[in-house]
Amino acid sequence: MDFSKVFDPYKYGARVKPALLLVLPIVIYVMAFFEAARSWGGVLSTFLVAFGVIAFAASQMSSKGNKLQEKLYKTWGGAPTTIVLRHADDTVEGPTKMRYMKRLAVLVRDFVIITEVQETADPKAADDMYRSATTFLREQTRDTKKYAMIFNENVDYGFARNLTACKPFGIALTLACLALCLVGLYHSLGMPLKDLSLAALAQHPLLLAATGVEVIILLCWIFLVNHEWVRVRGFAYAKRLFASCEEVSQPS
Repeated sequence: MDFSKVFDPYKYGARVKPALLLVLPIVIYVMAFFEAARSWGGVLSTFLVAFGVIAFAASQMSSKGNKLQEKLYKTWGGAPTTIVLRHADDTVEGPTKMRYMKRLAVLVRDFVIITEVQETADPKAADDMYRSATTFLREQTRDTKKYAMIFNENVDYGFARNLTACKPFGIALTLACLALCLVGLYHSLGMPLKDLSLAALAQHPLLLAATGVEVIILLCWIFLVNHEWVRVRGFAYAKRLFASCEEVSQPS
């Protein structure tokens, strides 16, 4: 089933894809160790059940992702879209940042260029000004075709954030499926561990492959899905959003 035709592009990329990865270990285990699941009827039943689980998981992704986002913002000292405009941050080089501010002063009503001295004296007021600019640009760049690069960065950030928010559950679920795969493989071999050999394992390539994939998925959860990944994607989106200020037209 092509889930991209059921959900809108943002939900599919930022919520459904993480949900698919979340339930993938279960699908792999069922398809590999239950022959009935590989029949036409079994495949249909598996997809119908998986669709229900994925739809439910996708509906939970946003709330869990938002909770993680709040925690990360506190750790980082603010949203990436706020941080990149601060004079103390060098994500965007100084001359480029000043050019953006001058353009924002033209585009955004009541936006004023904040100096480093003003930012230090009243950081809250400075952040309020930066957030105002962020809100303006978000509203002006909602055309996903015209501003496809911003949309794609936003989807990538949402995907990373939502998947990371479910990391504990993802690891637990994958571990459980890996354990079931190992038990199933052991029973399929029908021999004690001391007699185990590569030749014996080679007689069950599908089961062995499924177990190997479960191991790879577990390693990905542990080493690749993390807060640093979310931070990188968040700042990439922030940089792309503010770069658009030089393309956005002044409101009439």
